[in-house]
Amino acid sequence: MTQYNNQVDVIILSWNRVDDTIAAIASTNEQVDVDKRILIVDQGSESENLRRIEHFLRDIPCAELNKLGKNVGVAGGRNIAAGMGNAPYIVALDSDAVFADSRMLARAVAHMDAAPQLCAIGFRIVNFFNGENDATSWDYPAAGCHPDKRFATTRFIGAGHAIRRSTFESVGAYDERLFFCGEEIDLCYRMLNTGLRIEYVPEIAIRHKVAPEHRVFWGKGRYFYTVRNSMYTKYKYGESTFRLGAAALAFLIKGYANRIPGEALRAFKASFAMCRAFKNSVHDKHAYQLSAETRSYILSCEPWRKDGVFSKLRRQFVGLPHQD
Repeated sequence: MTQYNNQVDVIILSWNRVDDTIAAIASTNEQVDVDKRILIVDQGSESENLRRIEHFLRDIPCAELNKLGKNVGVAGGRNIAAGMGNAPYIVALDSDAVFADSRMLARAVAHMDAAPQLCAIGFRIVNFFNGENDATSWDYPAAGCHPDKRFATTRFIGAGHAIRRSTFESVGAYDERLFFCGEEIDLCYRMLNTGLRIEYVPEIAIRHKVAPEHRVFWGKGRYFYTVRNSMYTKYKYGESTFRLGAAALAFLIKGYANRIPGEALRAFKASFAMCRAFKNSVHDKHAYQLSAETRSYILSCEPWRKDGVFSKLRRQFVGLPHQD
């Protein structure tokens, strides 16, 4: 019989959604057939909410709470939470999500342990309230990908995924400068560049508490971070000046089409400063120099990258998803 390494660190970021956070912790604590630690990083919750979490954790010896007192962002928070543990696998669970059943965590660990060629897996994400696939958490680009089927991919969704710790640490973890939005793809490309791969595994599922009519407020910071971080990430991975310019034009067109051009312009200025700081830093840039094999794999999973500039610009006139 194959002996699996069943140790795993589950990381959860909390910030004031105390009922949801407690439910996420409880769901993790109920996971069976796995040696788990629950590592919670609180990013400045109000004192009463923090007190309730602390009270709940008194009866969960495998849980540890780190109270930051401030919001350091998703990337920074996950780095801190991951650094609190040492298990070979790291599973991230959003604070407004729960595991679909009590063996999901064991399945995730067993899948990773049996597939040494994988650096990460993405979980299936379903809507907590209606049981349908969560369209707001679907960001897989290849045509033909379906939530019910496994497929090779270049990314995972932050709400629920597992990472091989050794790979995560070897590439420098998350870039904390990203703060929010796009931190997963930046990390995934670096991990793919080690020669390992990522797989979407629908048999491992979480239930995400997003209302069926969920709306995204793109004009209140989401589009700014999307544009800023995308431009910064493209620069780090060596995109040509022409492609960076085309990307900027595309983002500006989409901003005008969705009546938020100011968010794009503000993001350009911020991304320029980030790119300049990265260029002048002593940061190890080797991980961002993608091999030919890695680029080929990315193109096989993201065939739209082969489209011409005008095709890409034409798509920018489509409305942003789930917008309010």
